[in-house]
Amino acid sequence: MSWLGDKVALVLVALVCAAGSWAILHYSGRWFFPAATLLALISMFLEIRRLRALLEKHGINPRSK
Repeated sequence: MSWLGDKVALVLVALVCAAGSWAILHYSGRWFFPAATLLALISMFLEIRRLRALLEKHGINPRSK
């Protein structure tokens, strides 16, 4: 792709992301922040569980200090 084509594609992707973000915030209303917080907490819990399993797989006690 040419330099100009790359810049145009980047602007178009930015516009799509901005429109998507606006739509999510607009249509979810006051429930966005509680839902996003809950989603973040669940994601963190699942990631910690995955990392602990990986540590145990390699013979490391994940709870030791």
